[in-house]
Amino acid sequence: MKNSFVRTMTAFLVLLSIFFSGCGKRNISSTAEAYYTYEDLFRQAGYKKRTATMYMAGEETYESAEALKEAVGVPDTLGIVEWDGSEQFTSYNQSADGTKVGAVTYSCRYANSKERIAKIGNGYYTEYTYNKKGKMEKIIRYAGDKKTADAQVLMTIEFKYDADDNNTVVSVKDDTDGTHVAYDYKLSYDEKGRLSRITYISEAGTEESYTDFTYNEKGVFASASRYGKDDRLLVYTEYTYE
Repeated sequence: MKNSFVRTMTAFLVLLSIFFSGCGKRNISSTAEAYYTYEDLFRQAGYKKRTATMYMAGEETYESAEALKEAVGVPDTLGIVEWDGSEQFTSYNQSADGTKVGAVTYSCRYANSKERIAKIGNGYYTEYTYNKKGKMEKIIRYAGDKKTADAQVLMTIEFKYDADDNNTVVSVKDDTDGTHVAYDYKLSYDEKGRLSRITYISEAGTEESYTDFTYNEKGVFASASRYGKDDRLLVYTEYTYE
């Protein structure tokens, strides 16, 4: 369980992971897909660049995000995603002195210029599938830049819907580093129907942490606050756009 939590925490800190991206037919700001489709979300809002500034609490306890920001001062890492105006994105981290770290460029393929069906780059091929109602059903990540008959599946994400067709659970099976880990995310929404909270459920079925989201005037993420199961603030992330 500890290994599962560490892996999930790391993925969240590294730009919410370049893997979690896609596109839906609807206004994706009002669905759980907003978490997994942030690239297309800020692209559709008219932006070409998103910067995620992360403040990590470490072992200290802070009563608010502002207190954490004041204590950290200049953040160590900036997660940036840039869109080239067509179907290509570049993501990288940036140190406080402006140095770019780990730049990755990847291309995306769409069906009818709406639904993202594939993402290729950095040694991975990611496939997106939808159900008959046009809602995201699965995201599958393969090793290699092509999907072949014998391609190794590294990660599978499945969207689950309730009787009212609301996406309330996302299940993840991760074999990326050769050690199988499975966990769920439980989803909550605000009064406007926007994703407001993701709760991480460990493989043992316990709630380990949760993340709360806020939005800007264009309906894209403005901030994400991740808390431990003891309600202690672990990471605060602010999103800015150009």
